[in-house]
Amino acid sequence: MISSTFVPNMKVLPEGYWSYVYWNALQDLSTSCRSVLATQRVLEGIGVGREGATAISATLNFIVRDGAGMMAGLIFTAMKASHFRYNVKKWKLFADCIVDLGLTLELSSTLLPRQFFLPMICMASMCKSICGVAAGASGGAIQVYWADKGSDISEVNSKFGAQSTITGAIGLIFSAMFAQSISKTGSAHFVWLIYTILTIVHIFANIQCLKHIHLDYFNKDRMDIVSRYFLDICLRDDEEGSIKSRGESKLKVKMLTPKEVSKKESLFFLSLNRGNYPIIFGASMDDLYAATLCSANDIVKQLDNRYIIKVSKVFNRRWTIIVAMDVQASEEDYLKAYFHGILLSTLIYDQKVEQSSTFDLIESKAAMICQNLWNEYKFLAIQAGWNIQKSALASHIERAYGLVIS
Repeated sequence: MISSTFVPNMKVLPEGYWSYVYWNALQDLSTSCRSVLATQRVLEGIGVGREGATAISATLNFIVRDGAGMMAGLIFTAMKASHFRYNVKKWKLFADCIVDLGLTLELSSTLLPRQFFLPMICMASMCKSICGVAAGASGGAIQVYWADKGSDISEVNSKFGAQSTITGAIGLIFSAMFAQSISKTGSAHFVWLIYTILTIVHIFANIQCLKHIHLDYFNKDRMDIVSRYFLDICLRDDEEGSIKSRGESKLKVKMLTPKEVSKKESLFFLSLNRGNYPIIFGASMDDLYAATLCSANDIVKQLDNRYIIKVSKVFNRRWTIIVAMDVQASEEDYLKAYFHGILLSTLIYDQKVEQSSTFDLIESKAAMICQNLWNEYKFLAIQAGWNIQKSALASHIERAYGLVIS
């Protein structure tokens, strides 16, 4: 009975499933306890227990607060709905961090003069609505991940719902005890200390949750990690500073698995400086021509690849790899194009090229090495457990701006 209610019907539960459930329950409990503190402050702010406070005043405050949250949710959905699947883990952690911000705003709402109370709870409601959109979208992708391990999405979804119900019930008990203990203490410093500890626990638990999600398809971050590791082995400097391919240096190549990459990939939306040159992936043909003065000969030379790749310094002050895709490009074409971009970026950085006159030679060399290494890269990726028939490298909007190669 218990198993049929809470555990997906799989022959063997996937690795990390129970760890994910444990950390997910812990972060839920943390949120429940902190919500009690935030709710107490909001009720104090609207006038509960204060002489002269009226029901209509409290009602209007709640109407304005909820309206602000609804508008924020709609605007955020319009802006980001097509972006969630490309960074599922980052959006999941973003959702949990922004709900922490919302709870903090609610807890702080009574610390400022009364005229700031309504704007504070409105901003808190906006944060919670944004969290709902991002968490719903990324959470759905995570449930699909577990369903792909041997169950179906409807069952996984219902079992996670049952687990959340039990966690919520336990959270109610802990929250009631927590509220009583806080009210007896009455110390603001103690309240903020407990809140800070619970917030740290919440973020830590979410990070641990996401480490047990080993997505087996490439997005930009995962492919960047795998490709740079692969190229570090395949490319070596000789005595004269030129770079050799694996075929020349006869080095043993190892491909990182999805599990290994999940421990390395960043969970935050940060602009990390990896030391190499940035890649603009999915640029339009107009932008490519404007930035690089790409000639018709350049297009003809790259017809077979379903993409065009060039180096430019026009878009920003740094040398940048620009990739334009054919609108009929397959998932494998996207993977190869991004691998080519990482390879070109690595070659330019390793050889410390700064003069545009040298880029033609480097581009030719990168194209040759990419052609030699791509089939082996693809073969090793499949062996390591990567799904090359699916990718999250560029959005549908970016793909629509590609070029047409007949």
